[in-house]
Formats: sequence, C-alpha cells, structure tokens
Amino acid sequence: MTSLPKPHLFRSEESKPLRWGIFGAGWIAEQMIKTAKKNSRQNFVAVASRTPGKAETFAKTFGIADFHTSYEELAARPDIDVIYIGTLPSNRLEVALIAINAGKHVLIEKPITMDVSEAEQIYAAAKAKKVLAVEAMWTRFLPHMDIARQLVADGAIGDVELVVSSFCQANLGVARLYTLGGGNPIIDMGIYPIAFSQQFLGDPDEIHSFGKLHPNDIDEETHTFMRFKNQARSNFVLSARVSAPINAAISGPKGSISFGPPWFTSTSVTLHGNGLHEPLATWSDESGMVEHIALVHQVNAFAQYVEQGLLEAPLYTHRESVANIKTALTIGSQIGTRFK
Repeated sequence: MTSLPKPHLFRSEESKPLRWGIFGAGWIAEQMIKTAKKNSRQNFVAVASRTPGKAETFAKTFGIADFHTSYEELAARPDIDVIYIGTLPSNRLEVALIAINAGKHVLIEKPITMDVSEAEQIYAAAKAKKVLAVEAMWTRFLPHMDIARQLVADGAIGDVELVVSSFCQANLGVARLYTLGGGNPIIDMGIYPIAFSQQFLGDPDEIHSFGKLHPNDIDEETHTFMRFKNQARSNFVLSARVSAPINAAISGPKGSISFGPPWFTSTSVTLHGNGLHEPLATWSDESGMVEHIALVHQVNAFAQYVEQGLLEAPLYTHRESVANIKTALTIGSQIGTRFK
C-alpha cells in the first residue's frame, strides 16, 4: 500500500501569541474569531466597525474587551500587533493603509482588493513599513494542500499537465456578491479555483471564458479554460447561481491527485495511478477542523511568520496574490461583468 507524506501543520503551541485587532464585524470576521479563540493562543484585543452598534455587538458576542467606531483609533493603539481586515473589498486599500501606516501587520481577507494597482499599493506600503501583509487565501495553509504539494515536488504524478476544479454554490441570496464593490463571484469565489490552478501551473498564457450574467451585469456563472507556458491546461466552472459537488484534481503522466469536496476546505487528498483501479492512498483530515474552523491554520501560520520576521507568506506571496487578481479581472472582462 502506498503511503502519503505527513502534512505540515501550523500548530497553536508553535505560534507565538500576538495581540490582534479586527477591522470589520461581518460574517467572515465571525468565522475567523470563532475558531481562532477556540483553537489558537492568539489574543483579540479590540474590534472596529464604522456601522453604528456593530462593533459593540461583535465585542460582546465574542468576548472582546474593547470596540471602536473608528479604524484609526484602533490602529493607533500601542497594545495591537496585527490587524485582521474583513471589510468589503471596495475599501480594502483605504483601511489596509490605515493599519499599515500605524505599523501593524495585516491579514487581509480575500480578495485583497478588486483592483491590481490597489493590491500593489498595499504590498508596497507594507514592505516600506517592514510589516507582514498576507492575503487570507486560507486554502494554501491547509494540511491536505501541503500533502499535494509534497507529492508534486516528489514527482509522484510527474509534471502537472492538467488542473480541473469546480466551485458551484447557490449564492443568489447573498446580496453582497451582486452589489458593486462587494466582491463579484468571479473574484470572491473564483479566486479559489484561480489560485488553485496557478499554484500548480504558474501564470496562464491564454485565458478563454464564457459566462452568465446577473440582470445587473455582475457575473453569476463562469466557465474558464487556461493554457500555460509548458502547454499545461486548466479548466474550472464557477457558479454562484446553482450548487454542485465542489471537486478538484490535478493530473500528470504518472497519475493524479484528487481532493475531497469541498476541496477548498480541509477535507481529504487521494493519490491515484492511471486507469480505473482503486486509489493508491488517501489522507483524510480527522482533526475536526472542518469547513471554516480550518481558518485557524492561516492564523497560526501568520503568527509564525511574524515571529520569523517575514514580510510576506512563503505559501502565498505578494506576486501570486496580484497575479491571481489579474486573472480574475481578465476573466471578468471576457464575460462582460461589471466591477464598477
């Protein structure tokens, strides 16, 4: 029986406690703090929101001592090391610069912005201030993705030639996705399959897309085919209109690697040979860190990177982050979606 490599885990006990502030008190910030307070040693000091009453409610709900209605006030606090930014993509540049210019490290929800130049400004400012800035592409930090990267590096399937994935979730009821500046499905959801493809194949040379638009011309569904420098291929279907199993796989001449649905969360990874025989080996996450509970892996990784004095995440560099936004915007332009 083939054995799989052990995953690298970003363990709580190996992550120095930092003092965190939170910008934004919406759904994703709730998911992050739920798992971080339970599954890490990180300290959450204060939360800020410009929406009246929202920061106070958030603080009371999650046991945070202080709250602010001003991002500037929170950023100026000397008892904050890092700020998690979960505001809308449309104001990420503004609020990220508030935190960075105050000398705070920043973990910024994906998509970091909906504009390439804005993302570049954020990363340049962070480098100038010598603070760590990471886009919260949490899938990169999950154990099953680490196993897959090890298998590819070891040549288990040969050179990757094909990447296929799907992310189809019925999100027509999520008004933010169909509001200008709220994220657009192709960036908010599509950044996952884009980053997945480009993790294993690099930046595409060709992008071909078609899609279905919402009545207000924001994208609802996208089908994308990409070709890369070495003639490798990638294709994915993204739908915020209908649901389907969220599957993914990468293939080479020696076999393939598949990921248990939903692949962008911590599930399972399976090594396959060629043909129709049984899988060679499977690793399943039995830690209980399912769905958004697994956000804690990136929180622990971030704390370790701060302690190491890094200015960007080795698993998701600034260059990769910007490249993925470029791809998303190119796809959007091909299908005629509105971003502004």
